[in-house]
Amino acid sequence: MPGRDGTLKAREFLFFAEDHAMASLPPTFPRPERRVMWTILQLHWGNPAVHFELQPQPSRRVVELGLHFEGPVEANDAWAAHIGAHAADVLCALGPRWELEEWTASWRRLHRTYTFETLTRDLGREVGEELARALTALHPLIEQGPQIGVKA
Repeated sequence: MPGRDGTLKAREFLFFAEDHAMASLPPTFPRPERRVMWTILQLHWGNPAVHFELQPQPSRRVVELGLHFEGPVEANDAWAAHIGAHAADVLCALGPRWELEEWTASWRRLHRTYTFETLTRDLGREVGEELARALTALHPLIEQGPQIGVKA
């Protein structure tokens, strides 16, 4: 429940944005597997190393939304190259606020951030809609992505 001033706590925001995203997907869209770690939501289709992540970070006043590659470095590089090869289509579908980057020495991500003063339902709807757009735009690329590092 929002506070009296309409603000949401980080975990409330996370679930609100997720619910909005899932409700925005077409009924036939394959539902991803889900993992929640307090205020981090991860969604994937069978390979947890390749997952969408949503994380509100109130201390930094940032919400991060992205497709993360957190497997072995060779696999992560292959995934980043795969997404990069489709950059024009990805940016056309998602817009210029999304960035493909080497996040750590081994992890890669395609992500965008939102800044905020307070976590609100309006921001939750905006982030949820963007998550739904990212899921639908990137799912085909994930389905045809590199098989390096995938366990059978």
